[in-house]
Amino acid sequence: MKKIPLYKQIKQQIKEKIISGELRYKDRVPSEQEMMDEYQVSKITVKNALIGLAEEGLVIRVQGKGTFVCWKEQECINQSQSDSIYGTQPRVLSNTPLANLPLIGLIVPTMKTNVIQKMIDYSEYYAGQLGYQLILHITRESSSNESEAIDRLLSIGAQGMIVFPTEDEKYNESLLRLSLDKFPFVFMDRYLRNIETFRITSNNLSAAYEAIEYLLSKQHRHIALISPDRTNTVIEDRTVGFEKAYIDHHISIDKNLWCHIPLDILRNQQGKEYIAHFITHHPQVTAVLALSAEAAKLTYASLVELKKTETVELISFDDPELPGVGYLKQDERTIARLAVELVHAQIKGNYEPQHRVVEVSLNVQQSI
Repeated sequence: MKKIPLYKQIKQQIKEKIISGELRYKDRVPSEQEMMDEYQVSKITVKNALIGLAEEGLVIRVQGKGTFVCWKEQECINQSQSDSIYGTQPRVLSNTPLANLPLIGLIVPTMKTNVIQKMIDYSEYYAGQLGYQLILHITRESSSNESEAIDRLLSIGAQGMIVFPTEDEKYNESLLRLSLDKFPFVFMDRYLRNIETFRITSNNLSAAYEAIEYLLSKQHRHIALISPDRTNTVIEDRTVGFEKAYIDHHISIDKNLWCHIPLDILRNQQGKEYIAHFITHHPQVTAVLALSAEAAKLTYASLVELKKTETVELISFDDPELPGVGYLKQDERTIARLAVELVHAQIKGNYEPQHRVVEVSLNVQQSI
């Protein structure tokens, strides 16, 4: 039988304490150090357990105070009767502030990526520095959950919001209404082109351009682009940067080497086989730019399986934490700081929509 990871064991034990009522609504969860001492595990193991609990909407972190239970006992008991309670349903944090501070909402699609985890962490820190309490909502890439999160944040008196839109960036009437009402909010990372408001993004186009220019300088000509098959502003800009590098260097581009992985395949753990099939049928590929860390990890696994790690160079957007793989690093701290500062400025009456772009750095390691 496959052994359950330690962080999942710890997470499950705390969840059971919440469901049983041993840890009640607004109780403080043991600190990271207390949990490290109790379970004799590393800090990262504890962090992963707390991240999992937060993603399920069971706890909330309050800057400078700790981690608290944010679901009432009876709500947990009622919902525990369904196997899907913590996996698919929207999780809304407490309607009652745990500190007497003005509220800012942070709406994110997931907590599964290191980039978003860092953005949440830094946003919480900078919100606290400016005297706000940050309330987190996770949409699980659902536009309807996104609308519900906005409505609930408005109902509890949130003074502003930071919104990391859902992956497909579908038109959302709730977001348009915020813009028309000039309610203080900022798009972070992704954004909707048809809504004029404040937005903070990485310089995705320039970063992809730099990565391809680097690969071209190493005489790679058959460079594959591998990404999720879902058009949003991030993927669009990175794809434009890829293409522009070829055009500016007067090199013909073969778009048959662009591999867009359907989301149902990506989410059902069939992505590795999909990419391996693509690479097998395009043996001329000598380098790959993966437009997300998730795509990079699947690509790397495919290259290992095909025994091509020595002949195909891989560069990822965001650090995939893989040996010898270069990556484009986003500045999550600056993105979060600017997002909080722009919401704060709007709350103080400064409403002049703007697009702030944060530079991305290329970290090239030894070729795989």
